[in-house]
Amino acid sequence: MASHSLHSPYLLVLATTISVVVHSAITHPDVHPLMSFKAASDPSNKLATWNSATSNPCAWSGISCLRDRVTRLVLEDLDLAGSIRPLTALTQLRVLSLKRNRFRGPIPSLANLTALNLLFLSHNHFSGEFPAALASLSRLHRLDLSHNNLSGEIPAAVNRLTRLLTLRVDSNQIRGRIPGINLSRLQDFNVSSNRLSGQIPESLSGFPGSAFSHNPSLCGAPLRECKASPALASKPRNDAVCVNETRAPRTGVMVSIVVGDVLVLALVSLLLLYCNSRRSRSALPLSSKAEACKGCVEKGGMVFWKG
Repeated sequence: MASHSLHSPYLLVLATTISVVVHSAITHPDVHPLMSFKAASDPSNKLATWNSATSNPCAWSGISCLRDRVTRLVLEDLDLAGSIRPLTALTQLRVLSLKRNRFRGPIPSLANLTALNLLFLSHNHFSGEFPAALASLSRLHRLDLSHNNLSGEIPAAVNRLTRLLTLRVDSNQIRGRIPGINLSRLQDFNVSSNRLSGQIPESLSGFPGSAFSHNPSLCGAPLRECKASPALASKPRNDAVCVNETRAPRTGVMVSIVVGDVLVLALVSLLLLYCNSRRSRSALPLSSKAEACKGCVEKGGMVFWKG
């Protein structure tokens, strides 16, 4: 009996603890993913208030709730690292801000966070391609992925985010062309300090030059004017060659005509000179005979010289 009485308090405490944990898990389905995130990302125990002994995670630092579900998670400047994958289970999350930490690796699919309005993941070490799954978050208003190591291209699917007010991917390693982004509500746009190339879409030309700066191969308003491509630049030269080639035969024909005219004129002139010369020769003997017969008398068809 004494032994049984001695262990009863310990059994009671253990049972109570298990009951609290189970109750918390049942009442707050977000407890488990939050604790998994802390275990993977908080080696310095900056999230000290996060512990399983606290029955209500809505009282933890950086967390706000609505109807007992986590809807807002703001954990900035806490030197957190590791993966954010456990947070993808917070299906009622509306605001997620993890600015200025040390998270790295690809951004996991956040397609489950269908209620998300604001997403701030700037100033971390995220890598991999632009997360295409973000295009499915139709309620998204603000998207800031700046100052990371993201690569790949900006997907044209961002046009599905029709409520988007902010799109920032500056200071990454994004390459390729900027897709034709037509988001009527877009107010804050920045793709500077990447590896983008080609012409800036006209739909984005109203943003300042600083939004596109430090992309050496990018051109078009509001940056410098795009130069004609080599293929287009060579086309006028080919046309010019063709024009010259067509003019060359015409010039030869003209020269031939002129030379022919000159030869005809020369021939005509020679003929005229020849004819005049013949006339002069035929007239000269008659006059000579007349002068020669000045001292003679013609009788009976015979010519007799006086004297």
